[in-house]
Amino acid sequence: MEQAGKYIEERLPEETIFEGSATSDPIPVEPYSHSLKRAIQYFSKTEKGRFRFATKFTDVDTLLDVDHGGRTEVRFTLNTDRVIQDFETGTPLMSKRIEAAKKIISAEYPTGFLIAPVFLYNNWQNDYRNMLEQLKDVLLKKTVYPVTFEVISHRYTPRAKDIITKIFPDTKLPMDNEERTYKYGQFGYGKYLYQKEELEKIKSFFQEVIPAIFPDGVVKYII
Repeated sequence: MEQAGKYIEERLPEETIFEGSATSDPIPVEPYSHSLKRAIQYFSKTEKGRFRFATKFTDVDTLLDVDHGGRTEVRFTLNTDRVIQDFETGTPLMSKRIEAAKKIISAEYPTGFLIAPVFLYNNWQNDYRNMLEQLKDVLLKKTVYPVTFEVISHRYTPRAKDIITKIFPDTKLPMDNEERTYKYGQFGYGKYLYQKEELEKIKSFFQEVIPAIFPDGVVKYII
């Protein structure tokens, strides 16, 4: 926290946002570590510091009574039940994640949703539309902060593919390099993305369906 304070001071008068889930999901260990709670309490007292993290998990009860001051954003990673059952074994189903998100919104945290990774498969549009409709039906009608959305299509690095196929040799993850486009990134390595036409399908679908279902929501990006 002391080091975070130094970073904030160095960047004044701009705000500095700190990411709490860059390398792992912090929620499963939070009931034991209370690290998130301490971070949230710290950033609630800063003028120019903000904190955020993303999770697929639902153990959020210890965060509900924390004085966050609206300076921590909690983002839930959502996906269709088919994707969760096929590729996210051991994580909560979509309905459980949405219930946890409702608790966080009720505690007046800024809240967002990462729809990721988006997979293209038969009937994918209906599944993702139904997911968003289910989200709308469960969430509070009025929120203190606009609900945000980030949409990320499925992509993978050669290293990630190598690790996954060694640990899960029978994986059904769609990782055929011949069907993808390779694109270099800003950190000196590249990823295999869907083809341009497929990415446009994803972008146009979510550009239409999210505002239709969540007219007050904010779409940060679709990639």
